[in-house]
Amino acid sequence: MKKFAKRGWKLGNPFGKVETTELIGIIGTGRGTGVTHFSVMTAGYLSGVMRMRCAVLEWNHHDSFSCMGAACSSGKKGENPFRVLETDYYSKAGIDTLLLCKKSGYHAVIVDYGTAKEGNLEEFFRCSRQFVIGSLSEWQIGEFLEFEKRGIKTEKSWDSLVSFGSEEARTSLEKRLKVPVRRIPFSIDPFSVTAETISFYEELF
Repeated sequence: MKKFAKRGWKLGNPFGKVETTELIGIIGTGRGTGVTHFSVMTAGYLSGVMRMRCAVLEWNHHDSFSCMGAACSSGKKGENPFRVLETDYYSKAGIDTLLLCKKSGYHAVIVDYGTAKEGNLEEFFRCSRQFVIGSLSEWQIGEFLEFEKRGIKTEKSWDSLVSFGSEEARTSLEKRLKVPVRRIPFSIDPFSVTAETISFYEELF
């Protein structure tokens, strides 16, 4: 499976002209792998540290953003998009939302595609950066392994990440697949950017 080269982003100018919007797709190999959590974390790093104008799209049927908007947004109930810190969040997103965001001057648009079983793989593979999140828990590792093997066979390109499972299982899977499988830093609050998450994203991007 081919792997992405680092982008090497430099600090952005929130008010500067955006020549090309970076489209970042995030998808899980099953439910509960932490896709939405990681999407919010990524937006926090890109907007808070790299000073990039970011939007996060919920392109799935989980309706998590509606709940987040009600809990975190200072705007009116049901407002779409809503803003948390320096990032705009779009619930119930689709192709029209994506096209709108591409014309709206965002440096990066992060798309939460939910799980691979929801039928969003074709759109996911169109993203310039693709992150697949799996779990090494005994009841979920099978889905992760199956997805990774499919990628190797078809020579698809993405970065493989895990949030759950032992370090022994992670290193064993890396040796078995012969591709990097990075561990996402533990974070209770996805909106909080810590020294550990900064180091992780500097390596990732």
